[in-house]
Amino acid sequence: MKSNLDFPSDTFAYRYLAGPVETAEELDLGVKEGNCRFALQLYFYRKYGIFLKKDDVYLPGGYKVLGRFIFQEEPFDFNILKTGDILYAQNLRNKEGKEVDKSLERYGDKDEWLYYLHSAIYLGKLNDGTDNRYVWHSTNIDGGPTLWALDKFQYYYKPISAKRLI
Repeated sequence: MKSNLDFPSDTFAYRYLAGPVETAEELDLGVKEGNCRFALQLYFYRKYGIFLKKDDVYLPGGYKVLGRFIFQEEPFDFNILKTGDILYAQNLRNKEGKEVDKSLERYGDKDEWLYYLHSAIYLGKLNDGTDNRYVWHSTNIDGGPTLWALDKFQYYYKPISAKRLI
């Protein structure tokens, strides 16, 4: 169901410490490994021609400065979100579906917690004959970039904040 109109068709293997990249040229050459930060970089570059510098997407700095908050550490109304909004989410389950504790209280300070948040792109509804809303991200659960229905995303991740760049 992948479409260049909605999200990048690039494929790469998920690797936790691989990404984001330093230059747009690296994106043009094709990268074989990446993480959720790299996926953010790739999405905005492929979809809008915007190259986000490493410091723009790396956390906690990117969380604090990139775009503007639509929701910040509060419950979401997904009806307010638009295609391309960035989701920051806390892991709820690992690859095997076992619950994990990634709550703020587990970390030494808020910046450390922010560092471990997951990043994803909210796509909303696609023309797929369903009422599903979708998220595009890169995760170790699927081993790279993937399109998930929002329900599946929320099974593994708890959305914490949403930001709008465009």
